[in-house]
This record gives sequence, C-alpha cells and structure tokens, in this order.
Amino acid sequence: MTTLAFELDERVRLALTTEMQLECKPGLVCPSDNGSHKDMNQATFERSIFALQGYFADCFLLGQNHAVLAELKARGQQAEAAMFKATDGVNTHKGAIFMLGLLCAALGLQKVTHGRFRPARLGEIVKQAWGIPVLLSGAAHAAVPSHGLRVHRTLGLPGAREQAAAGFPVLFNVCWPALQHALDRGCSESAAASHALLSSMAVLDDTNLAHRGGLEGLRWAQASAAGFLAQGSVFESGWEERLRALCKAFQQRWLSPGGSADLLSAALFLQGLHQDNPLDLLAPQAEVRV
Repeated sequence: MTTLAFELDERVRLALTTEMQLECKPGLVCPSDNGSHKDMNQATFERSIFALQGYFADCFLLGQNHAVLAELKARGQQAEAAMFKATDGVNTHKGAIFMLGLLCAALGLQKVTHGRFRPARLGEIVKQAWGIPVLLSGAAHAAVPSHGLRVHRTLGLPGAREQAAAGFPVLFNVCWPALQHALDRGCSESAAASHALLSSMAVLDDTNLAHRGGLEGLRWAQASAAGFLAQGSVFESGWEERLRALCKAFQQRWLSPGGSADLLSAALFLQGLHQDNPLDLLAPQAEVRV
C-alpha cells in the first residue's frame, strides 16, 4: 500500500468517525443516543469503521489502475463482509462503502490522469467512468433486490445507484456546499455538519426513510428538515433546542435518514481534501503540476 493510499484511507475513516460522533442527528446513532435503532450504537459503528481499514486505499489503487466496476464491486463485497462480521450482521456502512469507495476510485483515476486532486470534479469522474455499469449492475441483481432497489421499484424513487450514475448531485450541489457555507460563516465544525445534514435531508429522496415510513414518511422527513432550515438552521439562536425536538419527532416515527448520513461523511471527506490536499503534502511539487 502506498503512503498516499494509506493517508486517504485514514482520512475517509476519520470522516466516518466524525459523522458518527456528531450529536443530535435526527433518527441517527449518536454517542449519547441510538436514534431510531435498536440493533446498533456507537460501539457498533466503531467496530465497523475499524473493520473497513484498507478498503478505501484499495479503491484508490484500483482507480489508478483504471479498474472496471466489477473489480470495484468485488472489493466492495469483501468490505461489506468485513463490516457484517464486525457488527454481528448489522448494516452500519453499506451505503458509505458504495459511495466513498467510488469516490476514492475516482481520486485514483484523477491522480493518474491529471496528476492532482480536484475534489469538485470527482462526481463527474464517477459518472463518466462507472455510471452506466452501475445502473446496469442494479438491473442485473433484480432477483435479490436490496431495500433501496425495492423502494425504487415500488415508488420510483432514485436510489444510491441512480445518485452515483448522476455523479452524486445531492452531495456536490447541496451537502458539501452547505458544509462550506456554514464554515465560511464562522460556524463550529459540529454546527456546520448539522447544517449540511439537514440540508441533505430536505432534498434527498432517501430510500432508508421510504423503506421505513413509505412515501408519507419520506415527505414528512423532508418537510421537517426544510422547516428547520427555513427557521434559520444553525444560524439563529435556539437552533440546538429545535434540533433536539426534531430528533424526538424522528424517533417517535422510527425514521432514520441513513442516506443523508452517508452524504455527510462524504462531504466531510471532500472538505478535508479541499482544505488540505494530501497529494500536495506527500508528492514532490513537480508531480502535482499539470
């Protein structure tokens, strides 16, 4: 494993840890609350993140080698197996394995093609390199559909595959910009992360929500998040109390926006790359020029 691949692997798992440690996430596992979950807690997520060590580095190296989707998928299945073994069968990071694995592969392809990292372009790279195979892969496994694929079939909602094939538009057009906006306005990292999470929840057709609450539950969750934003989000006093009330409402309905949690993890990873490019730190200056 190269030094750069190891560095990126560490950064992805740090982003996953930062998301997990964020308090007061509606319906989601937090250090002090299990949200709308009986089968997982903070320790479950910690074991899962530890089990994923090396996976994101491998995806980066596969991208450098112009891997086809089948190669990335095979490595992703190994990562899922490691996750399930560590969590006693609980799905903590399947969505993150898919999304962040593709983003790391895109980083590898970007480095070998352009010699530098441009995080804002990663969605387009995923779309161009693996978008169509990702959609075809979903159709090929129709006999054993996931929760997301079942929701896609019954309600017509786009799932993780559709998001990937489109270049992760909610990540690059909503979640990450919201995180940057809040940081630029002087918010703490935790407040900025909360703003990014709620911004994603307001627009994402999260199949996790639809699986639990149907279309009605999804639309309620989106409207509730949009209402939080309309009241000033984290930029108005009293936002913590409003967010705690929202957490209680999500738990009462037993809803959990896992898709938005994955987006937040990815946004935190991208922001770290944007602020402190590891390629600039680890490679000779001449190597990063194009």
